[in-house]
Amino acid sequence: MVLAPFATVDRSTLRWLRTSETPLEFTLSAGESTVATLRWAAHRGSLATAETAEGSWTLKRTGFLSPRLTVRPKGSTEELAHLAAHLRHHTLELTQGGAYRLRRAGLLLPAWSLSTGSGTEVLHVEPVPDGRKLAAGAVLVEADVAAAEALLLVVLVWYFIVLAWFEDETAEALAPFEGPDAPESLGHRT
Repeated sequence: MVLAPFATVDRSTLRWLRTSETPLEFTLSAGESTVATLRWAAHRGSLATAETAEGSWTLKRTGFLSPRLTVRPKGSTEELAHLAAHLRHHTLELTQGGAYRLRRAGLLLPAWSLSTGSGTEVLHVEPVPDGRKLAAGAVLVEADVAAAEALLLVVLVWYFIVLAWFEDETAEALAPFEGPDAPESLGHRT
């Protein structure tokens, strides 16, 4: 598959689409052009690889209570960016400069907003569910962000959203086992 350079595509038409279940894979498209792929290495785990016309990156989550997501050039230990996840706010820092804040766009809106320290929104992502599965995502990138930086932000933020979605799915799957209707075999007594 030939990937289009990010600087050559219409940023107003960016969409992530789920293209494979096992291993999990999403493709970033802009109109008819494919810009990037994001593929998990295994059914479980956080290791993923992003392929773009600009290069290949590995993405990985570490930590439990204070998760940290990193992006590195494939085959390198040099970190290009990292995202530190906190309860209500998340910080994304690029090693070459920029620092951003990632947060949900609203309580009832599943969208995410990435903004500069001064509050200027540079990226807006809206996950699109298909039942309980994450099927796609619409992406809006502000025009004044350099193409190489914008692509890295789009990939890392989508990676974070997918991991957060899976955590929410896991929590929902466990919910029926809580409360008075929980089976006695789980140690709950009425």
